[in-house]
Amino acid sequence: MESTKTSKVKASLSTLDKIEIGMKLVKADLIAYKKAKNSEIVVMQGDKIVYLKPDEIPD
Repeated sequence: MESTKTSKVKASLSTLDKIEIGMKLVKADLIAYKKAKNSEIVVMQGDKIVYLKPDEIPD
């Protein structure tokens, strides 16, 4: 059985796919950081700016 190498996976992804994966990683890191520091995160819901407490942040 041949293992999948990351270079093969990266080569097969389009630029948009790579950006999407990167943005998901950034979002997960930001949420983890905000929860660790117990600080609010600012998000836009519809046309309003909302401050979410760490326990209200969806994963």
